[in-house]
Amino acid sequence: MALASSSTRAPPLFLLPSIIMLSLLLLLASSPSPSHAAFTPAVPIVTCNANSYGDGDPFAASLAQLLQEMVWSPPWTAGGDVYNAVPSQAPLVYGHAACLPVAGENDCKLCVNYAATRMQEICEHSIGGRAVQAGDCMVRYENYAFTD
Repeated sequence: MALASSSTRAPPLFLLPSIIMLSLLLLLASSPSPSHAAFTPAVPIVTCNANSYGDGDPFAASLAQLLQEMVWSPPWTAGGDVYNAVPSQAPLVYGHAACLPVAGENDCKLCVNYAATRMQEICEHSIGGRAVQAGDCMVRYENYAFTD
């Protein structure tokens, strides 16, 4: 009775770098991800006030100014939450933006900008709107003072 013999051979040397690279990639893929991932845009939930303003209404300029100020001075600078009203004369537009406290300054700014942009596109000519971005941030504006 003959015994079968088996032998293991080392892979050819030209395959060694590929095997090492594959091992490193598998190791990196299996490592735990950071606790806070960077902001990735998802479709925000947007609701709009049913009342609207017309073309050429000064409310549009006030709204554009408000949203710009909320993006460039994001809630991060106010501890995660900011209320604002612009301009100092009529027509006043009131706004509120908030980010989760764990959001970094850059993520907060990106989130508020994305949510505000989508809200403006969807709520075109509306005197009020709200966008909630996947639990990361929210933006709201109205033609009256409010608190959330």
